[in-house]
Amino acid sequence: MITIKKTFTILFIVAIISACESSTEQNKTASTEVLIENVIVADYAIEGMVCAMGCAATIEKDVLGMTGIVVSEVDYEAGKAHFEFDESIVSEKEIISKIESIADGQYKVGEWVEQTNTTSVDAEDVAENNEETITEVSLPSFEIPNLFTLLLDQI
Repeated sequence: MITIKKTFTILFIVAIISACESSTEQNKTASTEVLIENVIVADYAIEGMVCAMGCAATIEKDVLGMTGIVVSEVDYEAGKAHFEFDESIVSEKEIISKIESIADGQYKVGEWVEQTNTTSVDAEDVAENNEETITEVSLPSFEIPNLFTLLLDQI
């Protein structure tokens, strides 16, 4: 006759073994060979992100999980996504549709346009604008009440 202690020990060992087997199965990933000649670099503007830890990280992780993606970087501050992928395995349309399907279509993908500073400044313009100017600034004034006085007035 098996005692309760022995039964519990056997069940515990079986549970540990089955848990270990399932975690090793989850860690197996399919490896795909990517040829450097087929790697394409694509940058996109992503609209609809509200945070770096959730939105940007989710997009980055989900696209990186696609077969053929080599690099997946999403910059929340700039609203930019940078991907490097094997064009023989995955297409730009597939990447865009993947991004736009995340979070029930919250994100919209557009063309990334690099921001450049097109204003030129001449030395004469700087000299003219550096003339001494005085600007008066008035700030709203307020007083912080003396708490001790307020407490004494209440007595």
